[in-house]
Amino acid sequence: MAVATSIAVGTSLSAILGGFLLHKFVGRHRLFDRPQNVFKFVIMGGMWGPIVSATVGITTLCLRDIVSWADWGANWFTWWMSNVGGILIFTPLILSWSEPVLEATHNFSALDTAGIRQNIKLKIKQLKSISFQIKMAEFAILILLVLTVGQISFGGGYPIEYMLIPFLVWAVFRFDIQGATLLIFMVSVIAVLGTVKSGGPFARRDVKESLILLQSFIGVVVLTTLMLYSAIAQRQQVEDRLRVQTQQVEKTLRDLQQAQAQLIHSEKMSGLGQLVAGVAHEINNPINFISGNLFHTNRYTQELLALVKLYQKYYPQPAPEIQNEIEAVELEFLIEDLPKMLSSMTIGTERIQKIVLSLRNFSRMDESELKRVDIHQGLESTLLILDHRLQSNPENFSIQVIKEYSQLPKIECYASELNQVFMNILVNAIDALETKRIKRDLRDGESFPYILISTKLLDKNCVSLSIYDNGSGMNETVKNRIFDPFFTTKQVGKGTGLGMYISYQTVVQKHRGKIKCISAKNQSTEFIVELPISQN
Repeated sequence: MAVATSIAVGTSLSAILGGFLLHKFVGRHRLFDRPQNVFKFVIMGGMWGPIVSATVGITTLCLRDIVSWADWGANWFTWWMSNVGGILIFTPLILSWSEPVLEATHNFSALDTAGIRQNIKLKIKQLKSISFQIKMAEFAILILLVLTVGQISFGGGYPIEYMLIPFLVWAVFRFDIQGATLLIFMVSVIAVLGTVKSGGPFARRDVKESLILLQSFIGVVVLTTLMLYSAIAQRQQVEDRLRVQTQQVEKTLRDLQQAQAQLIHSEKMSGLGQLVAGVAHEINNPINFISGNLFHTNRYTQELLALVKLYQKYYPQPAPEIQNEIEAVELEFLIEDLPKMLSSMTIGTERIQKIVLSLRNFSRMDESELKRVDIHQGLESTLLILDHRLQSNPENFSIQVIKEYSQLPKIECYASELNQVFMNILVNAIDALETKRIKRDLRDGESFPYILISTKLLDKNCVSLSIYDNGSGMNETVKNRIFDPFFTTKQVGKGTGLGMYISYQTVVQKHRGKIKCISAKNQSTEFIVELPISQN
């Protein structure tokens, strides 16, 4: 009883020492994920730990005269080698298989009943998957090959035990640490049983010599397999960290591009808005003065002309000098043309007033906060500003603008920013029609360039706006990148690559809406914008 107790104490102290050394020099993370940890496990846990057990056990046996003191060293080495072999075989197997079980148990404990059922269904689905079944069939073939080679090597008298190494490599690459440690255990059992039965390359007449050769083989198998797995695991960890860092760098780059684009756009829009508002104000004052005076000028002119006609009625035969002056100034033509000139001047001033109003509506410098507006008004203001680009000239057809407006409620939005979205899309549509509008003889079935703008109420909470052109369209590559910052297909100096990016940010992020592009190369392009009626 005393001998058994002493040996048990020695074994316990050995396990405590090994665990302490591993905990101090390796830590709590997985033992076999790094090559240096594998070396520490083999040396501290596998070689230093059993020193206590072998020393206490053999010394106890010698003290009880069960073993001779003269054989203390040889017996100590045999005991130590046996413990080392056991630790190298069983410890990786137990640790590698217990970790996923403990992790699964912890995950289940954190789930409610519904979550547990869902997790079980997922596991069952994975077990039934074809890929899992193929992998299990592959593992079964691997085990069969190991048993066959092991039988030939340790039971058939052919020294081909080295052929078991490729199977262990196979297990490491295909079945992770669990498969590798299970195969280590099987190879070790085959080698031990074969050597005990005096079979295989390690069987010798001297039992101690057989033990040394067998333990050396097992040690090499364990160390090689675990080192290979740890090298692969460490490389995978490095690749994972590199992948995460790459994603972080890419995200940082995107954030910087977005910040740069927003800054450029904000500065540009701030300066443009102030310029437009200033120009509109400066033009508005004198044009109001002209418009107001034109009304009185027209009235005074009509009164003077009426007076001239009255003179002609009562004095049909003026003096020769007056008659000569009448003919010199072409009075009849003047009476007919002067009202037309005043009418044209009135129409011109009214158009200037409309353009000034459109500029003010477009910039809306006084409406930087959310406000309910009529998006049709914003579209009309934008079209009026772009009117010069829509008209025909000696080289180009005019671009027809077709409007299919539905009855829409006012929507809550940042009006000036939304007008900029309309401007960006319409400018792109006009640019896309650049080739199509060149004056030429149209082929059969070829249509004139046009832009179709349609609006509709999707539901009580959302409106939709579509801007369609029958221009050159886009290929799939361009369409997929159309909302990227600084991406442009225009020549240098003609585009910054910010228009559609800013439009996307304005619609999606600032107005919680949607914007999508439908396009086909050499056919057409359509941008569809969906906006919530209220931002609350």
